[in-house]
This record gives sequence, C-alpha cells and structure tokens, in this order.
Amino acid sequence: MKKIISVLMCLVLLGCVFAGCTKKEDLKSDIVLITNGATINDDGYNQSAWEGIQSYADENAMTCRYYQPVLEEDKITTENIEKYVSLSAENGAKYIILPGADFAVSAYEIAASYPDICFILIDAIPHSADDTTDRFVKNVMSVSFDVLQAGFLAGYLTVMNGNTELGYFGQFDSKNSTNYGAGFVQGAAYAADSLGKPVTVDWAEYDSPLRNYSFDFSVTACYKKISDIKDKTFKVNVVNGLGSGTYTEGSNVTISAAPAPEGKVFDKWEVKSDTKGVKDKKVNISSEKDAAMNLIVEKCDCTLTATYKDAEGAYNVEIMSADGKTVDTAINVDENGECDITAPVAAKNMVFSRWETSASVTIENKESANTKISDINENIKLIPIYELSKTPTFNLTVVTGEGGEGESTGSGSYAAESDVTVVSAPPKEGYMFSHWENTDTYGNSTGVAMTNEYNYSTTFKMVDRYAAICDTMFNCGVTAVFTGGNDHAASAFTSKNDFDFDLNVIAAGENNKDAYTTVVNNYGEAVKDCLSDFKGGTVTLASCATDAIYSTFVSDDENIKTNYDDVYKLLADGKIPLVQAQGGAGYDFCKYYNDNQPSKCLTLNGWFVEGISLK
Repeated sequence: MKKIISVLMCLVLLGCVFAGCTKKEDLKSDIVLITNGATINDDGYNQSAWEGIQSYADENAMTCRYYQPVLEEDKITTENIEKYVSLSAENGAKYIILPGADFAVSAYEIAASYPDICFILIDAIPHSADDTTDRFVKNVMSVSFDVLQAGFLAGYLTVMNGNTELGYFGQFDSKNSTNYGAGFVQGAAYAADSLGKPVTVDWAEYDSPLRNYSFDFSVTACYKKISDIKDKTFKVNVVNGLGSGTYTEGSNVTISAAPAPEGKVFDKWEVKSDTKGVKDKKVNISSEKDAAMNLIVEKCDCTLTATYKDAEGAYNVEIMSADGKTVDTAINVDENGECDITAPVAAKNMVFSRWETSASVTIENKESANTKISDINENIKLIPIYELSKTPTFNLTVVTGEGGEGESTGSGSYAAESDVTVVSAPPKEGYMFSHWENTDTYGNSTGVAMTNEYNYSTTFKMVDRYAAICDTMFNCGVTAVFTGGNDHAASAFTSKNDFDFDLNVIAAGENNKDAYTTVVNNYGEAVKDCLSDFKGGTVTLASCATDAIYSTFVSDDENIKTNYDDVYKLLADGKIPLVQAQGGAGYDFCKYYNDNQPSKCLTLNGWFVEGISLK
C-alpha cells in the first residue's frame, strides 16, 4: 500500500516531468532540483542549474532528478514547494536546489524542518514573508552573484565595442540594481581610459524620489479650419448621437446613437440629405438598425437622427461608477435582448477586474471591461470591480485642441496593454476634426499606435511608459543602455524597438536573446561549487574567480576578445578593485564618483531631477 501511495503522489501531486514513476525505487535520488514552474529546457536559470546538477552527479556517481511545480495563479507558493520537499525527503534526497529569489521565503520557512537535507538557494538569501531582512538557516547555503563584476564586464565591453554615449536604466529601491550600475560605470571608465576616448554615462532611475520625471502623457484632439481645406467638405449632423462634424468626401465615419431615454429602446436611423438635388438614399450608411454603424461620406450634407420606440417589456441596465456609488450609464433593453457594456475608467493605480451582478443575465466575458450581456429579463445593476494593478498604471489626459467645443473623453489611469478609447469633442462652427496627437511631458512621442488617428473616436493599447526614460536617453544620443538589476528592464527593449535596431540594450542575469549581450549569472557553475563544498548557514559569492559570470557575446574582433580575457582574469585575481555603491543608492554613488574624479575620460551624469546633471 505504501508503494502505491508514493506512486500516486508522484503522478497527481507533482506536475513533474520525469520518466519511470511506476516504482518507488525509481523515485530515489541524491540531488533534487525544484524549478520555478518552468521547464529545465527554458534556456534560463532552471536549465543552467539542471545542467550543473547533472554534471556534478555524473562526476560523483550520484542520482538526480527535478520537479516542475504546477503554479497557482502564476505564482510559486510555500505550501506548494513543501509538498515537493516532503516527497524528496521521503525518497532520500541529500541536496535540494532552489533556483532564484522566488524560493527565498520557502527556504526560510521549510528548511529547518528537514535538518538532514542540505538546501542550496541560488541568487537569493532566505527571509520571511513580511520582512526582507536576510536570515541564515543552518542547512541552507546561499549563493550571491558579484553584480559589481557583472556590471563592470558590461560597461567594459560596451565601450570596447565602440559605444561612447551610454545609459544606465536603474531602480532606486534596489541595492542590487545600484551595484550593477556602479560596476557598469567603472567598467566603462576602465575601457575609456585604456583607449584614451571620452565616454559619457547617463544614469537614470525610473523610481527615484530624487528626480521629478513624469510618466504622464496627453492625447490631443486636433482640429483645422474648413476654409483651409482644399478638398470639398460635407457636413454631417447627428441628432441623438455622436459623429457630427465636417468631413471630406470618402471619409469613413463611425456614428453611434445616444443611450435610449427611460422606457425606450433604439429603433432605427432616419436619414436625410441636406444638399439640394441629392436624394436621401444617396446617404451611405452601413445599417439603419444598428445603434453604432458607419457612414461613408458622399457628395452631400446630411442629417442622421437616432430614433427610439417604446420598449416592449423593457428592462433597465445600470452600469455603476468606478466608486460604486452612482450610476455611470443607463441603457434600456427589450425583453430577451442584449447590449454592449463598458466599465468606467479605473481610478489611479487600479485596473478593472470583473463584473458582478445579482441578476440572472449572461455576461459574455466577466473579466473584460468591454463585453456584451444577453438574455435580459429583469432590471439589472452591473457593478464593475477594480483591484490594485499588479503592474504600474500611467495617467492619460485627453485634451480638446483649438477648434473643438466641449470635453473630449478617455482621460484616466491605465496599465500597460489596457484598451483605451478616446472620443474628441465636437468641432466648433467653421472647424472640422483633423487628427490625434500624443506627447509626453517632455515633448517626446509616446509610442502610442492608434487604430485610426484620423477618426474622432479611436482606440489604442496603453504603452509601457517606463520606456520613456530610455526614449529620452536615445533621443539625446545614447547608443547603448544597460539594465542590470532593474525589475522593469523590459522597458528598455520596448524603447529600442520604437527607435532603431542598431541601438543596443545590455542585459544582466538570465540570458536574454534580444540583448546585444548579457552578462549571465551561471547557476550551473554556482550549483557545482556548492555541492562540492557545502557550508550551511553561509552565503558564497559567485564571481569571475569561480567562473560564475560570463558574457553571451564579446566581439568579432580578436583583439577585443583578448583584452576581455585579460580583464576577466584581473577581476578573478582581485587586481581590479571595485567600489561598492555608497549607501546603496544611485545618487550616493554618482555623487561619490564625481567628487573623486576617478577617470580621466568618463563623465557621469545623474538624471535625478529632469535630466539635470549632479555637477
């Protein structure tokens, strides 16, 4: 019976990927890797750690296996990990490898209960769930990578490969990030001085309280005078709806009816030509029965009137405001009818989560802010539920430009990838809508891609505004940006893709195939070193001295390769002393660096207050 239970635990509980789960003896293993939910073929940390484990096991006649946990809501939990640790202990594990910071809390909470197992925590130190203070557990050996050396290699290679205007995209609240940046500056300075070439490094942190960099941006509805238009224009008048304006021939205009009055529902569009000699039927609409339809502007002025009829057994659909206190939108719908619903814009730092209602109505997608309800057979109150965004939100202001009359809509706070709808205010007499423009606080383009920037009503996906920091760097001539230790490193790649593929992003940590080069933390080498000389309750430093850091690309130039090898050896031998970030903040390091003038050729600018240099 015990054998059967063990097999069932393997098959049901683990979500693991390994062969031979049919006999208990097959589960026996000396070394166990628990992945962070990814496979051991992820070309990342899990694969690197597994390759190191396999190499060590082969060399020392030991057995090994790995478990790939099933994540809960894309997260790895302590409760989940403990199941795998328990199974590993039952089957004789001597070592358990935990790759990455995702396991820091699990190592602290679990390891002490298994004193006979040696735990190796890579690139993290144990800590409690509510306190990130380092904790040292007797049977846990931690590995910390020398990010100063990694940053040094990144800076050295960037300059040696011809870049002279560099940027560091950092994170203020991360000591890890600051030390990556400090190493980057010192490596760039070392290369600049050896070449006798002037080099600049611009240091920016997206979250620094010492700078006043705004990620807000505006979208402006632009209008132009009809008298300035060379093409013939025609006036469209929409009664009880949106779409009024002056348009050139052939324009495709979205026309939408206003919500029906109480007790009424939308019936049809009444169409009238306002140009003498042109029949009403020449007004080209896509549908007279759809509350939202398209008009192709022909050679006539026209009036489109949304009409309503008494609702048969009508029901009232109320969409509550974001705070849940007032009605934002009310729609009347026929019995058994359907309608589109849109949630109000979320408050700052919040995002739409789901719809809630006590009514027995069919909601096409409860987790979509824009969806449809059907089978309506009672009055309905729809409550939009919002939650704190797991990703940053960015503020958008929709502006009515000169020539517009009233308020343009769409202003609000949105997370990256959120759908945004903007609608311009109607034009004043003598004006017509022209296009949308978008700029940030500093006059830079925001990277917004609109569905149709020439339509008064259009949509786009909110962009990653942290990329604006790197956009500004690239605008100022920077050709290579380093992102070591930054939680939002991906923003640099967003910025690069908006500009030019010849621009370089230098990554750190896990191999990034989109980067020009990555200074990689070699988990495999670190694991082998810990297995060879396990010391519980300690933190070992993985560095050039242990071959635990390497660059994915050095250069096509043999001379640069040779110089790189020489510098790597000097770092490994401790012959290039590096300065830690003073106080753990980028501001302190930049100030220290500029006060001490350690380089003849490198100039360091700290962008803490809208790009103003510290000097």
